[in-house]
Amino acid sequence: MADIFEQVTGHMTGLIHESVSRAEVADWAIERVKDESAGYSSHAALWVALDRLAGVDLQQGPGVYLHGQEDFRSWLADLDW
Repeated sequence: MADIFEQVTGHMTGLIHESVSRAEVADWAIERVKDESAGYSSHAALWVALDRLAGVDLQQGPGVYLHGQEDFRSWLADLDW
């Protein structure tokens, strides 16, 4: 399961550096959230991180995202593996 932690960290870092697309990260995270057999929900910090990443492409309006760089930095700082 260590690999998933590295992937989450990598996606958050990618969002901060704008080297990954929001849609790509959200799609990736949603697939993990839907995978009940993986047991991700049993690790609270991982589950919160996946939930946050699943919503990175949510918009308040056309071209205005609900979450921004400050959020991504805060989420990365919040990671407590």
